[in-house]
Amino acid sequence: MIRPATLMDVEAIFSEAIFQQRIYENLKPNQEKIRKGIIEAISTAKHFVWVSVNKQNQPRGVLIGLTSENLWAQRQNCNIVMWVSDIPGDGVKLLRQFREWIRSRRAIKVAGFAPDTNTIDPRVWKLAEMMGFERHGGAYLLYN
Repeated sequence: MIRPATLMDVEAIFSEAIFQQRIYENLKPNQEKIRKGIIEAISTAKHFVWVSVNKQNQPRGVLIGLTSENLWAQRQNCNIVMWVSDIPGDGVKLLRQFREWIRSRRAIKVAGFAPDTNTIDPRVWKLAEMMGFERHGGAYLLYN
């Protein structure tokens, strides 16, 4: 099951963010900044944060999209900064929910992600394209 994240989910999301960060061995995580960023993303309607939860309602995955001004266009952009789930099928559900959220936000012109090809199942690329994301170089973009 997926649902919008709440402040009760902050620690679970933070723990997953720290775990995922390990693949970037040259980056030292700023734990205070990460935790504050998660809280802000959950607390602000302009960002997207949904979680995948198990039967005990504990987060086992998350998709975070951060919205900001677009340097090149008049409207905003939203970048997926974290997308992970260990519950089969919920990663797809999170991406679909994100796509629908983007479509409901006329202020956002483009959304997407630049995947790390060393860590993501290659089937994800085909899934993203089937959902309407277009490949541009190493990024997958959804125009609104």
